[in-house]
Amino acid sequence: MKLAFCLFKYFPYSGLSRDFLRILIEAQQRGHDIQVFVSQWQGPRPEGIPITVLPTYRWMNHAQNATFHRQVRKHLREQEWDAVIGFNKMPDMDIYYGADFCYIGRAVPRYSPLYRLTPRFHHFFTFERAVFSTQKSTMILSLSEREKGVYQQFYGTPENRFHILPPTLDEKRRVPPDPERVRAEMRELFGVSDDQFLLLFVGSGFKTKGLDRALQALSALPDELRERCQLIVVGQDNPACYQRLARKLKIGHQIRFLGGRSDIPESLTAGDLLLHPAYSENTGTILLEALTAGLPVLTTDVCGYAPHIDHANAGTVLRSPFVQAALDEQLHHMITSPERETWSVNGREYGDDPELYRMPQTAVDLIEDWCLKQRSQFPQQQVVENEEGVSLYIREDLKAALRTRHDFDDMMQIDGEVFRDAPGRRTVRLTRDGKSYFLKTHTGVGWQEIMKNLLYFRLPVLGAMNEWHGVHHLHRLGIDTLNIAGYGTTSGNPARRRSFIVTDEIAASISLEDFCERWKRSPPKTAREIRFKRWLIHRLAQISRDMHNSGANHRDYYLCHFLLQRHGDPENLSPENSRLFVIDLHRMQIRRRTPTRWAVKDISGLRYSSMDLGLTRRDIYRFMRIYRSMPLRQILAKEKFFWRRVESRARNLYEAEKRRAELRQLTEPGAQPVRVRPVQ
Repeated sequence: MKLAFCLFKYFPYSGLSRDFLRILIEAQQRGHDIQVFVSQWQGPRPEGIPITVLPTYRWMNHAQNATFHRQVRKHLREQEWDAVIGFNKMPDMDIYYGADFCYIGRAVPRYSPLYRLTPRFHHFFTFERAVFSTQKSTMILSLSEREKGVYQQFYGTPENRFHILPPTLDEKRRVPPDPERVRAEMRELFGVSDDQFLLLFVGSGFKTKGLDRALQALSALPDELRERCQLIVVGQDNPACYQRLARKLKIGHQIRFLGGRSDIPESLTAGDLLLHPAYSENTGTILLEALTAGLPVLTTDVCGYAPHIDHANAGTVLRSPFVQAALDEQLHHMITSPERETWSVNGREYGDDPELYRMPQTAVDLIEDWCLKQRSQFPQQQVVENEEGVSLYIREDLKAALRTRHDFDDMMQIDGEVFRDAPGRRTVRLTRDGKSYFLKTHTGVGWQEIMKNLLYFRLPVLGAMNEWHGVHHLHRLGIDTLNIAGYGTTSGNPARRRSFIVTDEIAASISLEDFCERWKRSPPKTAREIRFKRWLIHRLAQISRDMHNSGANHRDYYLCHFLLQRHGDPENLSPENSRLFVIDLHRMQIRRRTPTRWAVKDISGLRYSSMDLGLTRRDIYRFMRIYRSMPLRQILAKEKFFWRRVESRARNLYEAEKRRAELRQLTEPGAQPVRVRPVQ
């Protein structure tokens, strides 16, 4: 088979470049005719493989990538190819090796809306869309289930286009023979004595890999323990700003930057702990390399290979959202823990699994299968594209339950029990095959609503997209929320944009506002009731903390937008048989960090909706302590202004609602207080 392999830049210390070379050699050994296209090649070249270097004389990365793609496309058109395999996202690829994280999934919450107007954003978004759009047919060799879900969240890419590859471990990078001797030699080379604790940080791209977090954690150790530690940083990047940070934290004498190295397996044997608190990492091959070397690992759950650390019981994985104090605490624990030897043994045993080393063979198998299918379908059939401008996702069980066509217009017209019917938005409950769903349809907010929001420096809510992204975001945080069965949206005119979202009904549930209504008449008194109330407060504080720490805020954060799911006897509730779900996410915002004003808005909404429930000062203090994850004394000393704003805003909301209720009584004698009906 005649195969073209495309990679922007090859350099030997990159995990992507190593994967590229291994797949290349595997394909060559099977006798395929191979041609490589790169813009740069650093290091030795493989024998017998023609490599075409296409220089890109541009200053910015995105301009270099665009120039490289134009040159590659010109060369590709000169010959016939069985398959064109890309290792970076770009148009015209038949197969994409998915080692990168989702760009738009990272850029949208991280940067302001103005960033989307830049040439850089436009380039990376269009190149990514050229691979993952539902209008394309590119086969995707994915390395991470987690990142696959992010791509599907933003692009709706069909499941059948993804093929999950095994881990990217290389047999040649396993622990060398006689590891004790190698460990002693490497520690002597690094100048680390036997009584010192050697932390390793390995990876090119210090910012993404979280080197700043690692330095902060080291500086937070107790003085005596910190002085025993050395941190060695291995990777190709500019260390200047991190050297300044280390000096500022007064740990500059304990940090050494060694640059890129080829003796990673030997270096790992010298270490006592791998520190990898990454901000984002599609895979993280170094985690598995450390694991097989018997080196305990401390990492974050954003790494695609982090679940292997849990499965092997070979270290600690910090859950999202990231909290620096949790990293500080775990680093101290792992340095002093007697479990280090157990983690080391577990990692080496886990690394003996041969399936961890089969990535190149599996990748080439899939490439060959794709080529054979294309030949059998020659002349190639046209890919059936979705209606232009429409994104559509329908879960398989809902497709089967509907038993009719389920295109976008059909979904928008489904009827059921009406729960809400407001201008531009409608919610109905439908039951199919004994299972209930909620369908929310949006038919456009109009230019007046858009301009009103913009005048208040707020982004308008244009449809179901916020809820779609909000549900995925909360699921990744481990927060109970809705399960999506269907979603669709049009593009074009924002004032008339139509969309829908279908979610499963949360069975055996009650709104938290309705559940707590009884507390107004009869506050919790028995030990069981008080224990359950404290669990609810604890859970509300946890959800609020995790959501805000992750950069998200709800905007309608009231008790009526929590559902309490109860199992067993509803009169004998316990935390063990109860779950708390966050619902109504259609106004949720997701950023890199949650601004204080939006955190105040959310927490004051909770406080306002609980003012008549007879909560004690101790209950409020309990919420504050869990929400901030710090001692109450410290909260009262350092965060008075934040909590005063929360209380003031909640009081204002409460007084305004009282005035509205009094006005309704005057204008409509006998009118009952209006309460919002929660919709899942």
